[in-house]
Amino acid sequence: MKVQISTLTIERFRSLRQLKLKDLGRVNLITGRNNTGKSSILEALRILASDASPSVLSSILRYREEDIGEAEELGRTVDAESLSQLGNLFTGFPQISETKEPIVLAANGGKRSMRLTVSVGLFSEQRDPDGSRRLVPQQAQLFPETELMPALIMESGSVRKVLPLDYLKRFARGRIFRGELSEEPNLPCVFVSPYGGERTANLGPLWDKIALSDREKDVVEALKIIAPEIMAVSMVGGDGPRQMRTAIVRSSAFQRPVPLRSFGDGLNRLFGIVLSLVNAKDGLLLIDEFENGMHHTVQLDVWRGIFRLSSLLNVQIFATSHSWDAVDAFQRAAVADPEEGVLIRLSRKGESVIPTLFRKEELEVAARDKIEVR
Repeated sequence: MKVQISTLTIERFRSLRQLKLKDLGRVNLITGRNNTGKSSILEALRILASDASPSVLSSILRYREEDIGEAEELGRTVDAESLSQLGNLFTGFPQISETKEPIVLAANGGKRSMRLTVSVGLFSEQRDPDGSRRLVPQQAQLFPETELMPALIMESGSVRKVLPLDYLKRFARGRIFRGELSEEPNLPCVFVSPYGGERTANLGPLWDKIALSDREKDVVEALKIIAPEIMAVSMVGGDGPRQMRTAIVRSSAFQRPVPLRSFGDGLNRLFGIVLSLVNAKDGLLLIDEFENGMHHTVQLDVWRGIFRLSSLLNVQIFATSHSWDAVDAFQRAAVADPEEGVLIRLSRKGESVIPTLFRKEELEVAARDKIEVR
């Protein structure tokens, strides 16, 4: 079965001036020192898979503490600090007026190719005779004397979308109306943050999608890797506006159901990863800092379960790690699994990020001889 993405190209995004990854596998683990672009690859995949949806862009900016602030009245100028946040998406942290070349994100593989460019422009608002709103491109040197609106310009194939900064602000504050901007993804994609298992209440919508289906059994079987006594899992609560959803489990060790949190961070982390995986059917699962919360003794079995489910559900996985235990467990699981596992090591040389890919033969040698590949 073909993977969703076999080749990934990233240009001028974050710290990745130009990066091309070829012959990607079903399960891909990205390693490297700090500031080599591991998390940036996951962000690029999220933006590309979602067709640069406002919700994904807003989530990425908030997570990096690049929050663009409160929304202003539509059509008003935006302060320089807010503008600089958009510049953070581009290599070198340029000023808005200096972003001449667009971000380019492209992928080949699966059913179709994807290509997206992201640039920044300045617009003025005009009203047509029928009252409809129209954005007209303007020259940067007119700013700030004229009331202009900065906007992200996304082009994918023949489709061109303009996302004004004040719309993105409204979206970040939950003040955008349904139907104002398209949220149709290119490819199903679920992201697990480094702390994705901390609040099981956030996983309620993912649970609802698989409740009472065969996928419940996959989640329970995965949880048994850490806690063999677990028999069933469910989500409760959330009936009132102030009531949070809580994951509970049925365990042979207790007479009544107990909160999943009672079993520790490792089990909650695993719950978040597996629940996200079964919701990413026919798409992508992105895991930032895979090993967080999990003891090294269970990581091999977790990777084995991930390989099995990724093949069963046709999910391509990209994970990051800088832990030798996680890398070693991945190597051993990948060598034993018929599905392609690829280890991607990123290293920095000047302004360039250099990828080195290890496939089955290289992974087998690395695992046998305990070669440092982080």
